[in-house]
Amino acid sequence: MRLADEFGTLISQWLPGVRAQKAVTSALGAQRQEPLVADRPTGLVIDLANRRVSIDGYPLRLAYREFALLAYLARIPHRTVSRETLLAHVWRDRHAGHADISDRTVDTHIRRLRAKLGEHAHVLTTVRGHGYRFDPGTPGHVRLTNG
Repeated sequence: MRLADEFGTLISQWLPGVRAQKAVTSALGAQRQEPLVADRPTGLVIDLANRRVSIDGYPLRLAYREFALLAYLARIPHRTVSRETLLAHVWRDRHAGHADISDRTVDTHIRRLRAKLGEHAHVLTTVRGHGYRFDPGTPGHVRLTNG
């Protein structure tokens, strides 16, 4: 069972969106009253210092720009940011008008982020004609940490 748990953890780290459950308890574990699953934080956790994102304690694999975009929006919750501003800050190493950069680049990254966030996709709100904003929702649902 321990091997199955380790394999499940490894798979969930390598494949985005995959969540592994712990193996069924053994009679010995039940007799000892040992907790099967370590206390994991619930909800969406964005660790800015370590550049990590997790959902219900399971790591979420994000590309460099996806994390940068999510982190930028999360630092200024409830504030609408235009595509142009996001391009200037998140893609600051690329100059405007670069062949592979357009306003739709932001839209594509937001779409990919929403797909990876799953049930937490609603934290990224589209403000039609203006841009995007980060809406964390109820307190405790989304946590932003610095390490």
